[in-house]
Amino acid sequence: SVHAEVVEWIARQQPRAIVFDIIFSDPDPLRPDDDAYLAEVAAAHDNLFFPFVKLHTEQPGIGLPLAEYGEALGFARTAEAQRDARAALLLPYMALAIDCRLGAINFQEQSDGVGRHYPLYLEADGWRLPSLPAKVAAALGSPLPQQGAIRLNWQGPANSYPRVSYADIYEDLLRREPQRPAHEFRDKIVIIGSTATAQHDLRTTPLGSLQPALEIVATALDNLRHGKPLSDAPGWLPPLITLLLIAA
Repeated sequence: SVHAEVVEWIARQQPRAIVFDIIFSDPDPLRPDDDAYLAEVAAAHDNLFFPFVKLHTEQPGIGLPLAEYGEALGFARTAEAQRDARAALLLPYMALAIDCRLGAINFQEQSDGVGRHYPLYLEADGWRLPSLPAKVAAALGSPLPQQGAIRLNWQGPANSYPRVSYADIYEDLLRREPQRPAHEFRDKIVIIGSTATAQHDLRTTPLGSLQPALEIVATALDNLRHGKPLSDAPGWLPPLITLLLIAA
């Protein structure tokens, strides 16, 4: 219910999108009305997005049958889609998932332990599961690149994007006379998530080992919105540079 109140408060300021980097995977058995309240708010705002995670499993036949539920969740069936395709997914509880505004937040480091790319979609037996940045960017009318992932064009180290304390927002909405700017989030993309070290939601990137995952989502979305991801250098360029250095 607290999240629902905050979403309603922010939505009144007409942001472009409100994006959660929090997975509401388990319904609250003690307060079902609170879950229903958040689901009701989600259904009322078509610019509200939620994440999911594609889990890695080696066991065949495990996961959600995509032929039955994939399209209802907003996944794309390709010509290679298998009839018995399944995907092990950590999804929001069903009342939130059925609105089809879901995107994956899988971010994988490379062999050296550093993450440089963000997927636009994940493959699952011929199905394409959109990433959260790609889902939001497409909904806002941004064209997506054809490749399956982008090399991130970082905008700076951790905490480079403007941040507002969740507690400050909630405290302000409880006031009889709010003190924060009335149009603080107008035309903005608001991403709600955690940057606290204790939440263990930090990743290693070329800029450091303590990059909040929510800022990685923001970077990927920023790149897609402005069409400015980095391009990989051609394979012949590093040897050429090496030869030129040797010659020099």
